[in-house]
Amino acid sequence: MSSADIFYVALVLFAFSGFAIALAYFSHQDHKFRAARQRVEQDASKPAAKPAQPKAPAVARVPEHA
Repeated sequence: MSSADIFYVALVLFAFSGFAIALAYFSHQDHKFRAARQRVEQDASKPAAKPAQPKAPAVARVPEHA
């Protein structure tokens, strides 16, 4: 094999490995995105919690003794 053949074989192997790495990266990102979107959809399907009632001020809770 000449040095040109070795160069082109190495170039093809490098291109395929780069494609495989990019494919793995983006499929992993897509999986994380889908999981986050599914969590948001599940939270949206739950009924909304009632807002908390504000507590009365401490002065109003103290009975008047005087």
